[in-house]
Amino acid sequence: MPPASSDPDVPAHPLRDAAWRLAYGLAYRLLRLWWALRRPRRRGVVVAVWCGGRVLILRQSYRPGANFPGGGLEAGEDPEAAARRELREEIRIDIPAGRLRLAAETTVRFESCEDTVSIFELALEAEPPLRPDNREIVAAAFLPPAEALGDPDTPPYVRAYLEGRGAAVGPDCASV
Repeated sequence: MPPASSDPDVPAHPLRDAAWRLAYGLAYRLLRLWWALRRPRRRGVVVAVWCGGRVLILRQSYRPGANFPGGGLEAGEDPEAAARRELREEIRIDIPAGRLRLAAETTVRFESCEDTVSIFELALEAEPPLRPDNREIVAAAFLPPAEALGDPDTPPYVRAYLEGRGAAVGPDCASV
């Protein structure tokens, strides 16, 4: 999946972006070690953004696999608010409160942790411009669900959601 174009209003900084990707990768490896030792419980959210029969798939700079926009909950944070925050931070899509639908909540073993993940859905009528930061998120595209399921590194909560979902949600989608 090629990287989506970055924000045209922000000049590209390839060296700075590479430094950020390196920092994310190192931090992730240290966290994996910490998680293997501590086996913590984590609470997170992801958003399945649908447009026609395709779902938005992200590629992170530090972790393999097809993923949805999402991340961890901050202390006391509402899951829907966290999901909207992650959409803003990761792909610069701003969604008003009440637009997301809670589709599932699942608990899985992932990265030596017990992850409880709230999975939200968002159906769009048109593809928004995708502007990953090229630091944490290096690629974003609307793809058929089978493509994400074909990736052996897809996280178990994304895999379970897509396998259980069957058909996509949302209207036919036009590119904008």
